[in-house]
Amino acid sequence: MKKCILSLTTSGHGVGCSLCIDGKIVGATTLERITRKKYDILLPITKMDLETFGWHGNPNMYQESIDLPFDLDADYRSLDFNDLESFQRLIDYVLSIGGVDIGDVDTVTYSYRYNENVKKYFAEKNRRIEFIVPEHHLSHACQAFLPSPFDEAAIMVVDGQGVPLARKGYDQLSGCLAYGKGNEIDLLWEFPVRQSLGGLYSCITKICGFKTNEECKTMGLASYGSMEYFDILRKEIKYDSYELDIRNILRLIRNGSIPEKQLYSFGQMNSLLRKYKPRAKDEPYSDMYKSIAQAGQKIAEEVVIYLANWLFEKTGSKNLCIAGGVGLNCVANYQVLSKTKFENIFIYPNAGDNGLPVGQALYAYTMLARNPRVYIASHDCLGKEYASEEVRNAVDAYRDKEEIRIVEFKNMQDLYNVMAQHIEAGSITSWWQGRSEYGPRALGNRSILADPRNKDMKDILNSRVKFREGFRPFTPSVLKERSREFFMLDIESPYMLLAPNVQPGKSEIVPAITHVDNTARVQTVDREINERYYNLIKAFERRTGVPILLNTSFNVAGEPIVETPEDAIKCFLSTDIDVLGIDHFFLSKIKSK
Repeated sequence: MKKCILSLTTSGHGVGCSLCIDGKIVGATTLERITRKKYDILLPITKMDLETFGWHGNPNMYQESIDLPFDLDADYRSLDFNDLESFQRLIDYVLSIGGVDIGDVDTVTYSYRYNENVKKYFAEKNRRIEFIVPEHHLSHACQAFLPSPFDEAAIMVVDGQGVPLARKGYDQLSGCLAYGKGNEIDLLWEFPVRQSLGGLYSCITKICGFKTNEECKTMGLASYGSMEYFDILRKEIKYDSYELDIRNILRLIRNGSIPEKQLYSFGQMNSLLRKYKPRAKDEPYSDMYKSIAQAGQKIAEEVVIYLANWLFEKTGSKNLCIAGGVGLNCVANYQVLSKTKFENIFIYPNAGDNGLPVGQALYAYTMLARNPRVYIASHDCLGKEYASEEVRNAVDAYRDKEEIRIVEFKNMQDLYNVMAQHIEAGSITSWWQGRSEYGPRALGNRSILADPRNKDMKDILNSRVKFREGFRPFTPSVLKERSREFFMLDIESPYMLLAPNVQPGKSEIVPAITHVDNTARVQTVDREINERYYNLIKAFERRTGVPILLNTSFNVAGEPIVETPEDAIKCFLSTDIDVLGIDHFFLSKIKSK
């Protein structure tokens, strides 16, 4: 029937969950928002997980190279998922968004750790549930295309790796190219894991001294590097060629199998990268590491541009949809838009594995059940809607604190004006409204906001609140209708997944959001999509003439983005943030004399 679909994914990137009712995604979140543990993967990596992932090397090697919890002595094959409180909390949270319970669910789509344990868990809860485990990269393709606004589109999926597939001789894949039309998706090409662009980028991320899941730091550092190492590594890339690695040579000798032609390969690049010693934790970012980051970024850009051009030639579509972890690389996405013949681009806002539950659910509803597409992702705010009374109770718990001033506004416009006044005056402000964002970007509902005109604001934010690397840029949230005036961008960028150049002469006006290479990770804000955030930016525009706010996620380094009203107030009080706008309330700190 597939009327009520609960979808989950557990991976090394985290745990995601979504709810699809009558073909529409009504709610979604990630486990880290519930447990307040950054990159919470639910269970430590075990030897059984390594088998699931298709990793057959020395287990200790993986433990030493991957910054995730490991327990190589644990055996979870008989684990009862009823004993995992956080797993139940995640499911309850998402079901509550749709106003349903587990008895209403007719389908569960799931991947890809402990499948049998999870299947048993749901069978005990509701024996009518159909349990489906979709293929990893097909789910990414569904995640890219099915929620897009396009009737037809080329599809590019590029990530680290999936799980071994029987139809591929139990090899893993690292992406695919496809074409979507209506409720159908046709696979055109698949990439083996040895051609993993996401894996290569992760390797370079480790060399630069960053941890697992911190590829965004590599992207920020890259702009400070030279092309020296790109010129060295680039020589290893081969396009439209045959791979003559040891595996293919043995197949040729044994059974005369001619190697398949590959769209690209990396040759001996991984061997070359092993020559570079990873940066130590407190070691400075030398020119070498900056330039290695630059090499990784430029390789990523070159490969995805090549793949996009191939897709355009094969499909003739003017529309391109992107998913997979590499889809979060906003610099590469913009290069695809500006250097190929595609006119329109859609990147699912939670493009990585944590967003897979959406692709899995829409796969079941649309492709398996043969239903028409009824859902278009116009926003990413899929978290729980907190009642006004819940917010009031959270605020009231602090009314007796002498260090806090609390004001309630009956008219939201008064709150916008006060917030804009504080931003203009140089305050670091925080903003909590409505439903939380599902993806990794704060899009105006869980944000720290500041004045983009202040050239020192990036350093002020880092020294007082964020405590993150100074080379990482902050986002401009700009009114949609004035975006072209400040940025070289002809289409909307609602999810911060495009990084165009700043228009000539504008970087002097908004230096705090202009990166060292004169780009900016733009978020365009539409009044029809997020009225409160739009109106706040509009209030700032009326005071300053600038239709932009500096936007960064409402959290501190090492913690997830805040979720609940209580999370927001605690973060506000435990940091050097000056004020908090939360629903109709305005909280400010009373400075001690």
